[in-house]
Amino acid sequence: MRTQTWRTIRNQPAMGAVLLATWMACGFGSQATSGTDQQKSARELAAFHLSMAKLSKAAQASKALERLSETNPSLKGVTQFDKPKGPQSIAEVVTRIDDHPQARTAIESAGLSTRDYVLTMYCFEQSAQALFLKRQAGEKHYPPDASEKNVVFIRNHLKEINRLFGDKP
Repeated sequence: MRTQTWRTIRNQPAMGAVLLATWMACGFGSQATSGTDQQKSARELAAFHLSMAKLSKAAQASKALERLSETNPSLKGVTQFDKPKGPQSIAEVVTRIDDHPQARTAIESAGLSTRDYVLTMYCFEQSAQALFLKRQAGEKHYPPDASEKNVVFIRNHLKEINRLFGDKP
């Protein structure tokens, strides 16, 4: 799940480079499945702003989803943005999650809609990747699809975010 990936990047910068390359190859949003989906996703992501409240709820939902997937294997990977057939649009990911009532309930119990969960996690990952690229890979600029406001937010709240997505349930 995504929380495990965040822990890996946070704790093993060299491994983070490998995961980052994988994420970039399998991402969604700016690479959504059709031109219309791509434009809609790009607009929606550009307008979405991260907050500690959203990340706190998303972390709570992610941990609940991890616990669920341990007892119900059909839920493994249901919240992932990439699938073997290619990148997924925001709407496709939301629909896939909503097709699993237990997953949807876990997210809603944390205080987020499925759509807000997907947007929060995607923007979080996108911003964390951009920050990683700038810090660890020596990039001079953030990737064009990353919101500078969200990247700065992640940088300024990194310690709090590490606690949210830590190993403790």
